[in-house]
Amino acid sequence: MPDREKYINTMNLGRNDANKLGWKIGDIFHTSSYVTANGYNYCGYEQMSLPRETRVRITGIKQTNLNAQHHNGIGDVYVDFECVDLKNPDGTPVTCGNHHAWCLLEANPSHMVCPDGSGDLGMVKDHMWLSYAGTTGETDSYGQVEYIRNKTIYLGE
Repeated sequence: MPDREKYINTMNLGRNDANKLGWKIGDIFHTSSYVTANGYNYCGYEQMSLPRETRVRITGIKQTNLNAQHHNGIGDVYVDFECVDLKNPDGTPVTCGNHHAWCLLEANPSHMVCPDGSGDLGMVKDHMWLSYAGTTGETDSYGQVEYIRNKTIYLGE
């Protein structure tokens, strides 16, 4: 039987530290790749990998001193969040506690919503907007898999 009370009371829940990213509790962001929820069957809920671009709502923010010596005295930011569209089998929102802020796409300064107004998510690189969404193509002679983006837009110089 899952421990619902402990599960919905994550580490920083309700904590809203001042933070270098300027995020606030209640903001909605998107996961990057490799975000796991319910690690080690936390509170009896099955572990799952969240799909990239899963919408999440921030429920806690903690500015730390970790790695501050490498970033002008400003440490890492850790967040708690709950998934907007994913639920556990018993109906509780899938929650994630104490995750590094870089597990969210919006932490990356090159992250950008598509300039054509479609709402697609992507990144800016070398004066190009590149969609995150795409398909894998052929494998080359070096074993590298080609990634074909759904959309690429030239932004100009």
